[in-house]
Amino acid sequence: MDSFILALFSDTDKLRPSTLYQILIGKRTSSVLSYAFFYDRLGLFQSLPQLNEKAYQQTLADLIQRGALSRDSDGLLLKTTARNSQQPGERLLRYANYFRYGRTTEEAWRFVRLLVQAAAYQGVTNQYIPVENTPLYTEPVRQLIRHNPDIKKCLYQELSAIFDQLPAEMADFLAGTLSGPDILGQAFFQLLPENVQSKPWDTLYVGASIHQFLTLIEKTPQTILFRGLSPFLKRNLNQSMVESRALFLRGDSVEQIMEKRRIKRGTVNDHLIEWALLDPTFPFQRFDTALLKKLPEASWKNSYQELQALLTTDFLTIRLLQIAQKRGIRC
Repeated sequence: MDSFILALFSDTDKLRPSTLYQILIGKRTSSVLSYAFFYDRLGLFQSLPQLNEKAYQQTLADLIQRGALSRDSDGLLLKTTARNSQQPGERLLRYANYFRYGRTTEEAWRFVRLLVQAAAYQGVTNQYIPVENTPLYTEPVRQLIRHNPDIKKCLYQELSAIFDQLPAEMADFLAGTLSGPDILGQAFFQLLPENVQSKPWDTLYVGASIHQFLTLIEKTPQTILFRGLSPFLKRNLNQSMVESRALFLRGDSVEQIMEKRRIKRGTVNDHLIEWALLDPTFPFQRFDTALLKKLPEASWKNSYQELQALLTTDFLTIRLLQIAQKRGIRC
């Protein structure tokens, strides 16, 4: 656990340990989500929902006492001398995306395993033991096979293209779980690289590998894999946010969404902020993006009061401008 906690911190930005804990357990507020986004920790949102707060705080205290972390009123900073003990953390922090895929990570891969197995046995035999037997997986697999007579060839090409884009270690790890007539896929714990066999690295490595796979799938909407995985990907989204997003895309204002959905302004604000955090194509132009020129560099380090005095606009606009700034969007 020590190496994981160290990997959460930076030697350039002081981070609030209480907020990092809320990120890990998945406290879903726009302030926690925004903080995670601004400090590049959004992918770890709700990655460890069962993390014990006392154990977390004790680990921090031990690391401070050992000199690996330094504390002041603004937060904790990683000592440069402690950086080597972060491995394999930096890579997994980049690859994990529990915020986007965490709700259905396991379900999505269970579907892929069954789809690949069923396709591999096409034209060979119907006498095999499926890796899954619940309708959540069997029905969509049956439909895809029925409507795609060349599914075996297509899946081979699609998987090869995806695995070629993944880090080789992760590609081999995921491929090792897949089954067919001549091979029985192994369980994740049997395939874990040696340096991620301790907790919580084992769970994070599995999650990060699947998340990278799903990220690439989302870039290929014409594929069989994308069509099959779409229902799982959609279930990851906050459905109330999706409803507000649909109204906003139709041209409704915040006030109109409030009225139509009978929800508070703060709730609509949260929905739009969450959408902006998820989607680089968020329509920032619906807001006063000319104010981007007035934002100080790394404006999320400034207080809301400072920014409000500088920009004289509302909270939602300020937060969305900060997100746009972090994404590198210009007015």
